[in-house]
Amino acid sequence: MTVEIPRLMAMVDEAADEVVRLTQDLVRIPTVNFGTPESGDEMAAAEFLRDRLVEHGIEATIYAASDNRGNFVARLGEGNGPRLLFMSHTDVVPVEDPDQWTYPPFSGEIAEGRIWGRGASDMKGTVAAQAMALIILKRAGVRLNGTLTFAACADEEAGGAYGFGWMVRHHPDVLRADYAVNEGGGGPVRSRGRIIYPIATGEKGRLEVHIRIRGRGWHASQPWRADNAIYKAEEVIRRIRAWRPEVSVRAEIFQHLDTLAGISEPVTDQTIDHVLSQLEGRDPTLASMLRAASRMTLVATMIQAGVKSNSVAEACTIVCDVRSLPWQDVAYVWRQVADILAGLDGVSFEIIETAVSNSSPYDSPFRAHVEAATRDAVGLDDLTFVPALSVGFTDSRFVRPLGNVTYGFIPSAPTDDPSRSGAHNINESVGIDSVITATKFHVALACRVLAGAS
Repeated sequence: MTVEIPRLMAMVDEAADEVVRLTQDLVRIPTVNFGTPESGDEMAAAEFLRDRLVEHGIEATIYAASDNRGNFVARLGEGNGPRLLFMSHTDVVPVEDPDQWTYPPFSGEIAEGRIWGRGASDMKGTVAAQAMALIILKRAGVRLNGTLTFAACADEEAGGAYGFGWMVRHHPDVLRADYAVNEGGGGPVRSRGRIIYPIATGEKGRLEVHIRIRGRGWHASQPWRADNAIYKAEEVIRRIRAWRPEVSVRAEIFQHLDTLAGISEPVTDQTIDHVLSQLEGRDPTLASMLRAASRMTLVATMIQAGVKSNSVAEACTIVCDVRSLPWQDVAYVWRQVADILAGLDGVSFEIIETAVSNSSPYDSPFRAHVEAATRDAVGLDDLTFVPALSVGFTDSRFVRPLGNVTYGFIPSAPTDDPSRSGAHNINESVGIDSVITATKFHVALACRVLAGAS
């Protein structure tokens, strides 16, 4: 059959209520990942997706890393053509204080043209869009001359040991593909009347630094006889806050600042901070993303000390999150931390690498398909695309070594404001227009890669 992408885009519009309900249903499943083996409970989401897709005659399988950690995989297509992988994750980060939320965090409430709830943006809106894309393709009878795989896995928020990491170790052939799309990019940037979509071809590395401060405990009634580890931690925190990272514009995105932000003068390691300070007033979201792409970040995120309120703490642990640039390895990070802590007695540290920086080529045939599918989804021809570096880590790092050219790219609607998503924060939400756009994008991408649409 001849694939008519406009007809399929119209079918998505007709199914808009289905897409919204599916997103709401997923948000209402509390797949909260505390980083422990018993948390996550992604099996409930996997079973929900399996039942929904099987209803539409779509082959679906759950791969269980453990009783409660389910990895969902569905397939469409046949033949020896290309292989395309849709990637997403079903776990969400915890909610610290529900009382700070305008709408209950697992309600899936609709207001202001958005779906509200933990995971709505990160990334159950995308899970729903990818699931609906398969349903629309099946409903339309589109013949795919290749294999489309949709994998919604567990445990992304805690590193993927029970999700894509587990799948790659135990079932690599299930995920092996020519091309893949995942989270990491796709928020539109407006500059000089143009709509620009950054395609994240790679991502920073992620490490944890565990700093241990040793003191001497004593009864709290005589604190002068102790060497309070909490007080010693003061200097460690002061040094972390005062640390200034090396700044670099080596990332490919800095070659496109004219397109992205109308900055025509050459930008160097020495001038980038001045440029960003000027950009901050016009586009704070873009300025913040570029700041993160130009330096390693090291920030204290957790602190633990003491065992009882009437005893002076003899030990304190500070955990820091580190996001490294692609050319900064563990040895580089170690040197930075050693310099920060130099000369401090009773202080030691270890570094744990949780995600290695990784990338796929921007100069790939896949790029043309992604760009064309975005134009199909948005309904505009006059779009501009630039390569980008994702400043967070994703599951893409697991599948790139399989040979998959993988882009972090789920396009939001140009009418949406990505800064309102609140991922990992209070009042997380996703724009309904963006969920519909994402559904259209995945439908169009499958047709362009696997059905010869043009």
